[in-house]
Amino acid sequence: MRIPLLIVGILLLVAGALVSAGVFSVSQQKQVAKLGPLEITSTEEKKPPATLGYILVGVGVVVLVIGAVAKK
Repeated sequence: MRIPLLIVGILLLVAGALVSAGVFSVSQQKQVAKLGPLEITSTEEKKPPATLGYILVGVGVVVLVIGAVAKK
């Protein structure tokens, strides 16, 4: 059970660091108006909050420590 905990901890650390750095973003297109063949759309990019990244890093550290301390 030790190796899977270490792997999950490292993955959570990496994911948390990327989220808190603002690497991930989601773009969403909305149709504002449609006048015959003419369409007006707006594109909005959203990023997950940095707090989520900090939480993932914290959980990753806890899981990594538990994996390091766990016995075979």
